[in-house]
Amino acid sequence: MRWIESFKYALNKQDIQTIGQLINNLPEFNKIEDMRSAYTVIGEAKKQFEDTQLLIQQKMNRFH
Repeated sequence: MRWIESFKYALNKQDIQTIGQLINNLPEFNKIEDMRSAYTVIGEAKKQFEDTQLLIQQKMNRFH
């Protein structure tokens, strides 16, 4: 499915704006496999963002 490929590409490039647009325009999935794939890549994005948030928080704590 094109949406999943676009999401993976944006995630790989860490293109936050495109990821946000894709999430806001989530298509209807007709196949369970596509739903699972979307769930997986959205979970990967969430984990990446949480990891980045933690890293930034740790760096900010060093300055205090």
